[in-house]
Amino acid sequence: MTYHPEGATTSRRGFLGLVGLTAAVAAGGGLLSSCSTPTTPRPGSGGATAAAAEKLTSLVPNFTAFSGATPDIPGTVSTLPGVPDYAGGFTKYPANVVAALSTKQGKGGTYKAMTPLWGPLPPPLSDNSFFQDVNAAIGATVEFQIADGNTYVDKVTARLAGGDIPDIMVIPSWEIDKMADFNIAVDKAFEDLTPYLQGDKVTPYTMLAALPTAAWQWSVWNGKLMAVPFPTEPYPYALLYRKDLFDKNGWNANPKNADELYALGKEITDAKAKRWAFGDIHEMVWPIFRIPQEWRYEGGKLTHKYETPEYEAMLDFMRKLFTEKLIHPSVAGSKNAGEKELFASGQLVVYRDGLGGWKDHLYQQRPKNPEFNVGAFPLFAFDGGKPIMYHNNAAGLFTFVKKGLPKEQVEEILGILNYTAAPFGTKEFETYMYGVEGKHFTRDANGAPQKNELGLKENTDTYIFLGGRTLPTDWVAFPDAVQANAAWQNASFQYIEAQPTDGIRIQRPSKLSGLQVPTEDKFTDIMRGRRPVSDVKKIVEEWRRDGGDEARDFYMKVLQDNGRA
Repeated sequence: MTYHPEGATTSRRGFLGLVGLTAAVAAGGGLLSSCSTPTTPRPGSGGATAAAAEKLTSLVPNFTAFSGATPDIPGTVSTLPGVPDYAGGFTKYPANVVAALSTKQGKGGTYKAMTPLWGPLPPPLSDNSFFQDVNAAIGATVEFQIADGNTYVDKVTARLAGGDIPDIMVIPSWEIDKMADFNIAVDKAFEDLTPYLQGDKVTPYTMLAALPTAAWQWSVWNGKLMAVPFPTEPYPYALLYRKDLFDKNGWNANPKNADELYALGKEITDAKAKRWAFGDIHEMVWPIFRIPQEWRYEGGKLTHKYETPEYEAMLDFMRKLFTEKLIHPSVAGSKNAGEKELFASGQLVVYRDGLGGWKDHLYQQRPKNPEFNVGAFPLFAFDGGKPIMYHNNAAGLFTFVKKGLPKEQVEEILGILNYTAAPFGTKEFETYMYGVEGKHFTRDANGAPQKNELGLKENTDTYIFLGGRTLPTDWVAFPDAVQANAAWQNASFQYIEAQPTDGIRIQRPSKLSGLQVPTEDKFTDIMRGRRPVSDVKKIVEEWRRDGGDEARDFYMKVLQDNGRA
């Protein structure tokens, strides 16, 4: 599965303001017919809101548990507000795979769906038997409009600005965070799903009803349920490493501080052998340096991560890695360098990715190289003290429905999403993940599906984005990796650091969203040696002037209104 809400590569976005968004409501619909983006690079001023999750309960579906397969390795139940559980691990494929749904969910309609993909494109619907067979099982035709996940926000912004809205549009939460005035765009572009799913209205959609309530609460914008959520894993990312190469070379797979990580980079890197230690690992170096995930509340004051001494120390450390050429030169020269491919080839051996990347590599590389293996560094802090770890919100990406579609079509789309929300261990999951047995996959000695040549060609991750599900470690073809991954997730949970606003559904101030990419681009210039370290204070001052201080006031009021300040 290439869904990486926790670890998609950040690439240059440009200003994403939608403040000039306007819509002409067509007869019978509320479609966007025209939009414009600002001509100046200042962020827009779309409204921000905040509500404690429990106050949103009346808007979301009533939860009804689905009794599916039980994992072999228990997970961790979260007691932190808004932080997802770890769902545990499956080391073997369920012996009895049963259908979760008794009737076809589609009614024969045809819909275009825009989804991201971090990998090569599959053949189109007309030449893709996997698409055709899954559509037949659903009872409706989904025609995918797949876009590169690394530049996905650019495609989404262009479509929103041009009013070119597909019937189904998937948008990751980390991209929404960068889009100024998405709070305005969401109402103009997408259907309000509250009348279809609120409370007991979700009853026809049993798989959607089984999604966690917290994930639904994160799908509320402007007091309305606007999307179907994809629940997340607890962690946004980890430092993944080539375990096979580490074992072969005796490298240290358990660095205890930043100095040991640096020393490891020096030991591994050998330009003549075309081997470098790292990708651009800075987002995982943030927690290593105990930088707050966004805000730190101490002594009655809110401090943003950019303003902390830890952030400046992180920049200095990353600059050293870049300067001493311990980071792959293709990565150092580009934000879209294909780190996954470089990692798979052994040209770099440590990089930052979501835990889903671990699974992807195994499925792609083990058939070609049985020795190929991946691990994740145990968490550590720069000074050897107690580590911290960031956490995901309750939902990592969202599936929106085009505004103005007839009621029958909205209901059919929800049926499609209900099908693709069926979890691991169901017949529906097996179909939309693997296709038809004997045609797209065979079973190994343990009964687990394995894609054949046709499956590998036609079946990239597509339906997986349409409707979320819980995320156990379900890599049953690789039980050794399941055990390692489950051990990492269970062991790391104790280090998850609470945030001041945990459990409060916040629509970020547009100025803060619009500032994120240009500000972090400036910090990237420092890391890569294009600007002096002394520019940090100037960049922070610009951030504060252009909306950071205004955002601080907003977040402080959120804390005060919820009795946290």
